[in-house]
Amino acid sequence: MAPLLRRKQFRLAGRFPTFADSTIDVVVFAGDDGILLVDTNFVVFYDKIMAAIRRISDKPIRFIVNTHAHPDHVQNNENMARQGAVVIAHPNLRTAMMSAASGVSRGGFPVVTSTEMLSLHFNGEEVVFVPLKPAHTDGDSAVYFRGSDVWAFGDVYRTDYPSLGETSGGTIENFVEIYNNALQMATAKTIFAPGHGQLSPREELIALRDAAITIHARFRDLVKQGMTLEQIMKARPSREFDARFASENKSPTTGNTIERWYRAMYAEALKEAAGH
Repeated sequence: MAPLLRRKQFRLAGRFPTFADSTIDVVVFAGDDGILLVDTNFVVFYDKIMAAIRRISDKPIRFIVNTHAHPDHVQNNENMARQGAVVIAHPNLRTAMMSAASGVSRGGFPVVTSTEMLSLHFNGEEVVFVPLKPAHTDGDSAVYFRGSDVWAFGDVYRTDYPSLGETSGGTIENFVEIYNNALQMATAKTIFAPGHGQLSPREELIALRDAAITIHARFRDLVKQGMTLEQIMKARPSREFDARFASENKSPTTGNTIERWYRAMYAEALKEAAGH
């Protein structure tokens, strides 16, 4: 039987108010060869994370794959690397972590980076490292566990409207392309593990992709008509999708609000219109 992929959630219990109502996930893939982690969470939760991992397996932590460079996904890299774990990531993620502002010391930097897909043959199955186009950041990656049929997305998929990394070149078109590629590469039964939130079947990812395509097309049309951002916000082109996908409905403390998302899509639509 193929090793199982297990996910543990850690609630911040109000200690970090910005994320007080969020879950931040660490994917733990355990088997005879050892443990592979997708992301490592905040340092403050190291003891809780290790206790949860040890309830799953007493094997050594051998690999870490980081999905992007935000602190809630990388801060424990060094703690895990001290145990012998090799960190794998997109090269842009390593560049971001090397900046003084990242708060991650050298011991937590990725030692293997790639802009091409890589396969690890680990715990009896193929684990595929999938670098992504700029979306949430310019160093995004995903991981596909072929045997377990689980796709770990990081914050490129969080079950809410896409969180655009505007300063790093993220676009709605890139998000849609990433979702399409994942759906094509995965199977009808793949489980998608978001960077925050609940495990999702294929249908949930398709529904979010379709909503993003529809709303993006509406934005393009409204910008072509000469509408301002304020007018578009009043028109609310995402209205029928908001109950299901608006980030505020999932966490009242989110930074990815409707207003922020509209501003990002408006800026993208203006650039597209200027390019044409």
